[in-house]
Amino acid sequence: MGVGLLYYLAHEGWTDTILLEKGELTSGSTWHAAGLIPNFIGDLNMAKVHEEAVALYPRLEEETGLSAGWHGCGAIRLARTDDEVDWHRYVHAMLTQVGIESHLIGPTEIRERHPLLEDLSDIQLGFYTPNDGWTDPSGCTNAMARGARNLGCEIRRHTLVTDMSQLPDGRWEIIATPGGMSGKGAGDSYRIVCEHVVNAAGHYAPQLGAMVGLDVPIVSVIHQYLVTEPLQAMIDLGYEPPVTRDPRSSCYYRREIDGLLVGPYEMSDSRVYGVEGIDWAHDFHLTGENVDVLEECLEYTVMRIPAFAEAGIKQIVSGPITHTPDSGYLMGPAPGLRNYWHCNGASIGITQGPGAGKYLAQWMIHGQTEINVRGMDPRRFGDHS
Repeated sequence: MGVGLLYYLAHEGWTDTILLEKGELTSGSTWHAAGLIPNFIGDLNMAKVHEEAVALYPRLEEETGLSAGWHGCGAIRLARTDDEVDWHRYVHAMLTQVGIESHLIGPTEIRERHPLLEDLSDIQLGFYTPNDGWTDPSGCTNAMARGARNLGCEIRRHTLVTDMSQLPDGRWEIIATPGGMSGKGAGDSYRIVCEHVVNAAGHYAPQLGAMVGLDVPIVSVIHQYLVTEPLQAMIDLGYEPPVTRDPRSSCYYRREIDGLLVGPYEMSDSRVYGVEGIDWAHDFHLTGENVDVLEECLEYTVMRIPAFAEAGIKQIVSGPITHTPDSGYLMGPAPGLRNYWHCNGASIGITQGPGAGKYLAQWMIHGQTEINVRGMDPRRFGDHS
């Protein structure tokens, strides 16, 4: 989220900007994300946010020389119930209104596009978005970072913010420590004075906000996904099938090299993380796996994709992802503070980072945005709301 904002601030002409990263870029939750980029979303303004990622990632290499690792394989979201069909039709009409291509397809075409989806007996239709795909989270982050640097922005890694306060003239004083608690060797702290501050600290956003008296409504929830060993059925397919989202298993599926990546959302027993605070020293941190809570999801996956039953599990990734009470991210001014902005709380930050960066840059520089950002405004939460 922070790098996305830096990139768009630079492209809007604000290049006298510094991004402070306590570890390495992506070392929070970005590095372990599955990288899915869906156009499917049920809100007109959020559709434009998602569209920005789909437009940006494929062209970043031409601009920066670094590949974002874009896989434009398309995506299919399955619909089983009448309510899901109605929802898909609504989203299809909305996306058509803003010029985003989507199609409602039947079980026969679903199987043609993704032959590994064998059991479609419960499926009424699929929502097919041909321009969707997935990207390498580290690749796209570093490509945006280079794009911002090329325009004059600065990124300081291994630099921990240890304090901040607002000066009498309204500017912000930041105390930064090279190395900090990252284990890279602390240097002497120094002072940065700036006109604007943006909290893009991910899991640490509540702790950073507490430095200036803010209660940031974010909690991190553990998300797990599995990567299989190579599957002969995937190899024989000879192409990358669409990313698929399945409401029966509560999972997403995509190709990972010659295997299958399966990302379940637990139907019960979700685990929160770091509610009492997260150690500042954590970088590239994962949590202990808990496959038992995924059992029902994986059983349904085998029913949908029988080849999954033959797969050896190569890796289980388990790590925290930020969430807000309404599942929308926080983008905009903090309540009660001048020139303190939020850009955090996204649960699908790889998708929403570019769009959030674009529209927050517009808001900061021009005082308004091309879209209605009321549903993203951090001030929707709190006693005043």
